[in-house]
Amino acid sequence: MSKPDHFHAWVIDHYLKDGLDGSELHWESRPLPSLKDGQVLLSTCLLSLDASNLLWLSEREDYLPQLQIGDIMRGNIIARVGASCHPAFAEGDYVLTIQGWADYTIVDGDALLGDRITMKIKPHADVPLDAYVGTLGITGWSAFIGLMKVGQLKAGERVLISGAAGATGIMAAQIAKAAGAEVYGLAGGAKKCQFLKDTLHLDDAIDYKAAENLEQTISQVIPEGVQVFFDNVGGEILDAVLPNMCINGRIVASGSVSQYGHAEQYGVKNLPLITSKRLRMEGFLILDYLQQINDVLATMETWLLDGKLINKNHIIQGLENAQAALPKLMTGGNIGKLVVYVGNEFD
Repeated sequence: MSKPDHFHAWVIDHYLKDGLDGSELHWESRPLPSLKDGQVLLSTCLLSLDASNLLWLSEREDYLPQLQIGDIMRGNIIARVGASCHPAFAEGDYVLTIQGWADYTIVDGDALLGDRITMKIKPHADVPLDAYVGTLGITGWSAFIGLMKVGQLKAGERVLISGAAGATGIMAAQIAKAAGAEVYGLAGGAKKCQFLKDTLHLDDAIDYKAAENLEQTISQVIPEGVQVFFDNVGGEILDAVLPNMCINGRIVASGSVSQYGHAEQYGVKNLPLITSKRLRMEGFLILDYLQQINDVLATMETWLLDGKLINKNHIIQGLENAQAALPKLMTGGNIGKLVVYVGNEFD
């Protein structure tokens, strides 16, 4: 099995300022060095495009070290071990990890074992590999942890999910339904709302782009109020939901994609309602719950095989098309998880 001489990667040219202009990254070919003792050669199969990519392309602080100009762009990937000089990794192993936007990567095996993020996975023969970056990946884990652990969701409660046709939103919607909740979704466009109702069987869906007064529309659709709000969007949508929360309601802050990549942040006006309605609003990072993921993954894999969950990804072919696909995260031009199929294998 031959090893390639070069690898291709997306390299940061400049940070985004107020949205993407499509030139933040540039495509490079670099020599691939020889494998040394303790190192592992990863062959990228799938690259997940996530809202966190917009943070990593900005100068805003987040939960990982700041990427610098000239660094290879960072992302969640599934990779196959192409060659190994480390006893813990064998050729053919699959890992879910955070690495560069590159077709091949050489990494230190001890660093993989100690980064708290990398996981070895054994894909089920009856489950497509892309499910492990979507339904059974970080977005699925985030939805499960966010709803069941942070939100303390109970059967019969009224749940509203923003960005409900996005990667994490689709999973939150399905998990909430499986838990016996009354589930409503916010999404942009009639097609997405129809998908939420027809395919995911939500109790109703609201097209926020078509609503003249979103706060009022939510009140009409959910007149008894929202008990749990799973928020992927933040900004103006959070502002519209706050007056519709029930007393003692819970808000799970999963993300604020509406604010990523914008120099000027939206100031939420209705925050005083957190006090008057006695709301609990809590953010979380899946990194804080990784010790629970093996159990979560086993449960969700069973649900998928039993037909209780669907795997819905928007797949882009070819790593060279990754930068062009990135704006879909901001425009909502996808239904489901946005995934780049790299598909590398050795000759």
